[in-house]
Amino acid sequence: MVVNWAADALGLVRALQDLGATDLVLVGTSPAAEVEGSLAGVQGRGELRYFRASVGDGVEVFSEFLARTVEVGAAHSVIVLPHRGRGETDAFSRLTCTAIHRACRGQPPRVVVAVEDPEATHEFAGLGVATIFYPGFLRAALLAHACVDLGVLRFMFALLRGKLRVQSWPLPAGLQGRSFRDACMTVETDPEGRPVTVLGVFDPDAGMRVNPGPAHSLADTTALLVLTGQDA
Repeated sequence: MVVNWAADALGLVRALQDLGATDLVLVGTSPAAEVEGSLAGVQGRGELRYFRASVGDGVEVFSEFLARTVEVGAAHSVIVLPHRGRGETDAFSRLTCTAIHRACRGQPPRVVVAVEDPEATHEFAGLGVATIFYPGFLRAALLAHACVDLGVLRFMFALLRGKLRVQSWPLPAGLQGRSFRDACMTVETDPEGRPVTVLGVFDPDAGMRVNPGPAHSLADTTALLVLTGQDA
C-alpha cells in the first residue's frame, strides 16, 4: 500500500511491480479521473486499485477509511510518501502514520516513511514506523564520494556544465530478447570509442525507464537511454 501517492510517483509503482508486488493499493488526493491515464501503463501487472482519501479529512475519518475500506491491517507493508502543499510536509506524514497506527489498533504492518527533514525522524516515535527514508542522504553520499574520488567529481562537474548528454540509441540486434544487465555490459563505447553509460530503456508500452533493473527483459525494448559526452 502507498499512501499520499500522486502521479509523479508512477516510477515507484513500476519498481514495486518489478519486485513482485501483485496487489497494490494507492491512496492519494487527486480525483481518480486525473490519475487514470497515468496508471494505464502499469495496469495488467497484478491488481492495482486507487482510492481518493487523505488524513486532511481528519485523523479519525482517515483511520476509519484505512481500517474498513482498504483494510490496511492486512497489508504486507505501507509506504508513506511526502504530501507537499499541505503545510509542514513531515507533520502531515506523522498524522498519516497516526491514522495507520489507530486503524491497526497499535499493530501496523511494516511502515516506511519518506521524510523531507532528517531532524523530523523523532516525530514518528511510537507509531510503529519500521524505516524512515531521507532522500537527501543519497545526495549527501554522492557529494561525500566526490570529495575522495576524482572520477565522481569530474562526472558531477560534467553534468553541471552540460558536457554530458542523454541520447536514445536503437537497440542493437544482438541484444534483442536479452536483459538490461547484458546491455550495460555490452554497450560501453560510442562509434568513436569514447566511453558511454547505459542508463535505461525505451519500451513502446511503458515509455522511458531509467534503471529498470538488471533482470529486465529487452524483448519489448526498441531503444536504450545512453549517457554520452556528445553534443547532439
